[in-house]
Amino acid sequence: MHKLFFTALLGLGLNAQADTLSEFKSTLQRLQADSPLKGQISVKSEVRSNEGKDDAETEQGLAALPFEDGQPGLRLQYPQALLSKAQSERQARDANPKAAAPTHAGLQLLEYGTVRELTRPAELLARHVQRGSFKGERSDNWQGKPAKVLSFELPMGKPNKYVKSFENILEVWVGPEGQPLAARSRYKLSGRAMMVFSFEQQGEDEWQFAVVGERLVALRKTSQSSGSGGGEKGVTKRDFTLSLS
Repeated sequence: MHKLFFTALLGLGLNAQADTLSEFKSTLQRLQADSPLKGQISVKSEVRSNEGKDDAETEQGLAALPFEDGQPGLRLQYPQALLSKAQSERQARDANPKAAAPTHAGLQLLEYGTVRELTRPAELLARHVQRGSFKGERSDNWQGKPAKVLSFELPMGKPNKYVKSFENILEVWVGPEGQPLAARSRYKLSGRAMMVFSFEQQGEDEWQFAVVGERLVALRKTSQSSGSGGGEKGVTKRDFTLSLS
């Protein structure tokens, strides 16, 4: 009798996890609609290289672009004043390689893949879920409200013969009816290149989501990564923001 009772409880727990995962997958499909969006996408970044050395360098990026997205497609606007500023920075860097060029660096980061990840994150999550392995579920809170956290182990995007160790865990905070509230991805890799030097890299990405019409959007994405190899070290930080109008 006790064994049957325990088995029944275990079955209920597995069914609850399966229901949360199924509901999450179904919601991701529903939240890929072409609801119209309009606003601004901005980025602030910092790259520090040669950490701890006398020749350490820091490069900052800062830019913002107006955008529109909907059924006709995605349109980014590049105001002439912004383009002129980026060009001036490039010309100054030609004369002085250490001259600051934050606008030019920021505009390079606002490329198609990053913008689409902010305006259509349900596509990214659905792809991760399809490629990854479901590891489990736990209860947690998000901004003071109950939530479920679904964990996935993700494979390396592109095989690399020099990488000997790789781990990437994605956690998604899920609210009522399977709605994604936030997500966090943590990865770590290490290896050896040409049998000459070893390298390692680790990083973390975080997303904050919201629903506009029938579309999931990422209002913010923060990324931080660090790595070392060949006697050099570096740290990269990026903060993307989606502001709707």
